[in-house]
Amino acid sequence: MRYFVRLDLAVLVLSSDPRASTMDVAEKFEENSPLLVANGSRKVNRNWFRNVTVEPVAFLHSFGWSLSEIMLTNQIVYQSCVVTLESNETACSLLKSSGVSDNQTIAIYLEEKVQPYAATISMTIVLLTSVVPALVALFLGPWSDKFGRKPVIAIAAVGYMLTEILIAWISYLSSYYALSPWLYVVANIPVAVSGGYSVFNAGIFSYMNDVTNENNRTMRMGVLQGFTMLGVLIGLLASSYMVKFVTVTTMFSISAVIMFISVMYLILVTNESITTNNLHSAIQQLKAIFNVNLVVDMLQTFSKPRPNYERAITWLLIIVGGFVEFAVAGRTLFFLYTRRQFCWDAVSYGFWLSAELGLIMLGNLFGIALLKKLFNISDLGLLALSTVNQVGDYLVKGFARQGWQLYLTTFMTPFKGVDGAAVRSILSSILPSDEIGKSYSMDLSVKAITPLISVFLFTYIYNRTIDNVPSTYLFVTSAIFGINLLLIGVTQYLLNKRNQSIIKL
Repeated sequence: MRYFVRLDLAVLVLSSDPRASTMDVAEKFEENSPLLVANGSRKVNRNWFRNVTVEPVAFLHSFGWSLSEIMLTNQIVYQSCVVTLESNETACSLLKSSGVSDNQTIAIYLEEKVQPYAATISMTIVLLTSVVPALVALFLGPWSDKFGRKPVIAIAAVGYMLTEILIAWISYLSSYYALSPWLYVVANIPVAVSGGYSVFNAGIFSYMNDVTNENNRTMRMGVLQGFTMLGVLIGLLASSYMVKFVTVTTMFSISAVIMFISVMYLILVTNESITTNNLHSAIQQLKAIFNVNLVVDMLQTFSKPRPNYERAITWLLIIVGGFVEFAVAGRTLFFLYTRRQFCWDAVSYGFWLSAELGLIMLGNLFGIALLKKLFNISDLGLLALSTVNQVGDYLVKGFARQGWQLYLTTFMTPFKGVDGAAVRSILSSILPSDEIGKSYSMDLSVKAITPLISVFLFTYIYNRTIDNVPSTYLFVTSAIFGINLLLIGVTQYLLNKRNQSIIKL
């Protein structure tokens, strides 16, 4: 899928951070999450509802795109069939309406002919919406540290909304004309140039870092991640039912409307999380986006020497996050794989994906708190647990020969979605507060660049093995997560040495 939510937690003892301020020490004893008011001072609200910040924005945004996500893949497969087989639209309608279950012989033949073409288009979309946003994030991340989080989040959200509008228009025209599915690549240009997944997530997680303290950051980021997955879950479930009653064009149009509501909530309801310099005009702020010095400053931030192995730890965590993105870049192929292997249609796949995201959401909302309170698990322990879940999950998927086995691995691996937030939380505990936005942007930029290699690798593997062992790419994915376990072990060793050095001081 275009921008599957990873739906991307973890805190060191405050006293071990030599940079902790007096305010940080005071906030350590506060149980509620603080909101940052306009003048930059923090106040604790005892009413939990008033502690809600960007969670509704994340929920509405993820709900909007997930509502049409599977249908886009279905539409690409259908239009690829029309283009490949030219005028044989009647046969292609088998793939558009109900997958491969209506006419087994014809549909399986069509899948074999069409899937390599459709997979190439899907991977091109992933490439476009990953690599270009990575470059954009290098500028907008540091810019948000100076001019605010809300504008950055809004820019990315509007890009998604424009893309949904274009996709709706293309799908509408495709009902009258035989349009090339490559037009859907063009429709994703607004997402790419506005920063996409990289900028949106960097914005909302930087915002959450601004409005939390060392004591509650892990939980609040877990809740934010949970709200994101809840939006995806509801969107997938809704799409599985709505596809029977509304057209594909209507589905994409509804997605655009929901994203518009998300932007309006952000603008009208959400307060800015950092104090901005009002001396700069709007034109000056826009020009500052393209200030190369901001990028140079960010690169210098990650290359300068740091005490207590902190530079090595920072880069190891960013590399771990990059390998996660590299490994799951083949997620766009999984719908095609289930069509080929289990004869699933969009509805069947939607139900399974809903179950998968629902379990991951529960793992973020409740599992993290449970693990920390009962087992006192560390942040790096959460990251390791997530990685072990990923290794086992992809192994079972690769060996699965019946659809129910995918549900089995889903229920066995509920913590595989906490890696992104875990990495960000650890980074926030070892870096100064004025470098958090830069660190999140760098983390997400590295994640966005990795598909430049992995999309070609996984597409090549899948297309070459589709007739014999199409699950090969799943085993490769599991092996990459195995490498991550080794990197996490090295990170644990360096963190132990860092803590020992701080204690000696």
